[in-house]
Amino acid sequence: MLFASLLAGQASGPYSIEATAGETLSYEMNLNQGTPLASLDWAWNSQNACFVEPRAEFFTGNNVFFRTEIPPYSTMIIRLIPKDKDANMSLYAYSGGHGALPPDLPSCVSCEADFKQERRYVGKAPQDHTRSVELRAVTRPYPVTIGVVGANGSTEGDFYLEVTVKKNR
Repeated sequence: MLFASLLAGQASGPYSIEATAGETLSYEMNLNQGTPLASLDWAWNSQNACFVEPRAEFFTGNNVFFRTEIPPYSTMIIRLIPKDKDANMSLYAYSGGHGALPPDLPSCVSCEADFKQERRYVGKAPQDHTRSVELRAVTRPYPVTIGVVGANGSTEGDFYLEVTVKKNR
């Protein structure tokens, strides 16, 4: 696994990261490098379908954005690992979007989100403090935007972002 610490002095993103097939790259960052979004309506818009309105509280803190690309015939696994196991952070990622960032995201190809589950679900292992989503590309590459966000208005917290790309063929 390769590890990189993104420059804390950079603007609040989006941070450009590299996703390389067959490797896991890890980036260290803090929520204080992001900003809250003015609106979350984009997420439950049917053109994005990232998360539903009743889950908005899990996405109200600072958003730190990352950009990369998923190669064709690949699966991208994105993991968020807060340094503090008690920190409540959420993760979302979308492919496509024509370079737009939320809340100005009119549509995307695919969007996935993970947040702290309030209860245990039958047949699923208990959730820990990490979050994970997967995106897939078939015949062509897609730009990918990743959002790490604090829940319940959180604006501070160190985390690791891991990006793994596996070839499907």
